[in-house]
Amino acid sequence: MVSETQLGEHIVGAYHKLITDCEIVSYNQRSKTQGEQTEIDVIGINSTNGEQVIYACEVITHLHGTIYPGTPSTNRWKEFGNEGYQFTLEKLWKKFEADHKYVTEIFDDADEYIFQLWAPIIPQGYLTDGLARLAQDFEDENDHTIELVINEGYTERVTELRELAGEEKKDYGEPAFRFLQILEHLR
Repeated sequence: MVSETQLGEHIVGAYHKLITDCEIVSYNQRSKTQGEQTEIDVIGINSTNGEQVIYACEVITHLHGTIYPGTPSTNRWKEFGNEGYQFTLEKLWKKFEADHKYVTEIFDDADEYIFQLWAPIIPQGYLTDGLARLAQDFEDENDHTIELVINEGYTERVTELRELAGEEKKDYGEPAFRFLQILEHLR
């Protein structure tokens, strides 16, 4: 089954294509290995100046601030609020662990791996604290960081895209960017 690219994923892809200069942006990349359910929302590949940087991005565009409903299967995240928050952290941990395994195997000769979580609205408090812990644990275990592009950070990135959209008229084949171009060029 092919996943349809969501608008939030298009925003992240446009950012990587137009701001970080990724030559290749892939959406909903799945592992072809039998039994693996790995799906990375956005992968960006930047190969400039003889170095290859791989961006592996998970994108959550829930405007109510609620993330993933469910019951956690471990107590690892119990200090970070209700079951929904704990389940969200557990799910994101599993996703980033799978993302790490996938990109470091597929792009084993890359010079740098950048893992990112993009979300416009994350409630401050338990969940942001839990995400900070998740990012620290991930770095401790994998020697790579998770950049949290959330709340104000997300807004700053979209603002960069909007400013570029106001300056450019060329169609780059990125739907979210084209939409921003239309809005920025209204008379």
